[in-house]
Amino acid sequence: MSTLEKTIKQDVRAVLRDVNQGRFERSMSGVTAASAILVCAEVYYEHYKGSFSNRLMWSPIVVTPPIVVAGIAGIFSRRAAKTALPVAAGLYVLTGLAGLILHARGVARKPGGWDYARYNLVMGPPVIAPGLFAMVGGMGLLASLVRREGEDE
Repeated sequence: MSTLEKTIKQDVRAVLRDVNQGRFERSMSGVTAASAILVCAEVYYEHYKGSFSNRLMWSPIVVTPPIVVAGIAGIFSRRAAKTALPVAAGLYVLTGLAGLILHARGVARKPGGWDYARYNLVMGPPVIAPGLFAMVGGMGLLASLVRREGEDE
């Protein structure tokens, strides 16, 4: 077994041990908050380029502060991680799924619609981008489901 394989096995064991001991909930809460800030910045930039032409383009911006606050609170508070974080993360997932539908509709409304997908997928709204938004919410949901350090099994 090579040194790289040994290192990878040790890293996997360390992650699994952290998940088993409950350290993963706090980490995932923090990663969720940080990821939400980054994704929101990217969404704001892209929607700004589109002049926020539809009021629904503000929805990803509006739902970001609650998940950031809940994610940060989840680092320090078990109660916040089990109550506020899943609610905010669920709203984030729903917003991402709604964005997926709206972006697909945006491509369909371009001249030629889906018949010219090779062009419209590049020039229209990015259809898979809202999936990243939903995945960040999924991380928050995952963080709220795993066991916290010191919790009984």
